[in-house]
Amino acid sequence: MDRSDKKPTLRSEGQPRQSLLEILYDTELLFRMAGTSELEYDEELDVFRFPEDGRFAFCPEFADWKLLKERGCLGT
Repeated sequence: MDRSDKKPTLRSEGQPRQSLLEILYDTELLFRMAGTSELEYDEELDVFRFPEDGRFAFCPEFADWKLLKERGCLGT
């Protein structure tokens, strides 16, 4: 899937949220819009990365839940 011309949008806009991943993605986009996101957004790939080392955090299709939890992104 070519994502080069795709802009990030809230996945739940106009429809009920379907999964925890969509909630996470929407929440991180809201943090990003507010300028408070702790993750970096890779626009070309439509993924969020950890700023310290550039490692993959999550995208619309899947997430590294273990690493997100280890780095404190999911709470306790």
